[in-house]
Amino acid sequence: MINSNEHHKRVISYFKESKLGYDIVLGGSKHFGCYPDGINNISEKKAQELMQDLLAKALRITKNQTILDAGCGQGVVSTYLAKKYGCSIIGITIVPFEIGKAERLAEKLGVSSNVEYHLMDYSNTDFENNKFDSVYAIESFVHSPDANSTLKEFFRILKPGGRLAIFDYTISHDNEFTAYEKNIFRIIAERTAMGSIKNMRHGSFADLLKKAGFESIIQKDISRNVLPSIKRLTKLAKFPYVFVNSLKLHKNFINVTAAIEVYKLAEKGLFKYNIFTAQKSGKNI
Repeated sequence: MINSNEHHKRVISYFKESKLGYDIVLGGSKHFGCYPDGINNISEKKAQELMQDLLAKALRITKNQTILDAGCGQGVVSTYLAKKYGCSIIGITIVPFEIGKAERLAEKLGVSSNVEYHLMDYSNTDFENNKFDSVYAIESFVHSPDANSTLKEFFRILKPGGRLAIFDYTISHDNEFTAYEKNIFRIIAERTAMGSIKNMRHGSFADLLKKAGFESIIQKDISRNVLPSIKRLTKLAKFPYVFVNSLKLHKNFINVTAAIEVYKLAEKGLFKYNIFTAQKSGKNI
């Protein structure tokens, strides 16, 4: 069992250390882009926006909804959805510096009245039962210290009929990895504080959703649409990784390491990108 307090410290440390890289390489976003089949000649920013539109479709967003962004980062996704779709979003994060960044972005985009941000653990929130029309976690669920506890909390705070969307990774079972792949991915998972990745296996994560009480569970593998986004990061990391790998500095340059090694795993199908949607029982929204 992962100690939640220690894990939170690792999450905060990772994103603090990686802040500049995310700002420069991904424009402050914390998620991959989605490239339509056969189309690779769009910008990464556009691909990220297409991913965010997929999220809106998965949640069936309407203007009168109140939505939770569980692991909101610097507000890139929530401000985009609020501006384009007119919904109200509450974003929560355990990373302190992200709150101010998100609030400034909301003000810049003119959506401050539609969004609010709080320093809060999405596995143990202060919200009352049945509060949200929808809950989403986009590449943030993997950082949960306990997948089961987090899903139970999402279920509690969703309204009857409320929708959940999780955009995140799954991995193959250990026996499908080589010894090198298993070790390098262990390093990546530990240094990037992916506390729940061991529970997020191909073909079985939906069972955790069902166990938490969710219904109408759908999984969609969009790995092929995300691979160009991962490949872009791989190209940027290719030169520095020569030195990182030769000097065995993987732990010290974890995002460079992840950019190279995760792409290799994704090409072999050991690492996949999925959209999970589910619903809390009750009247449809």
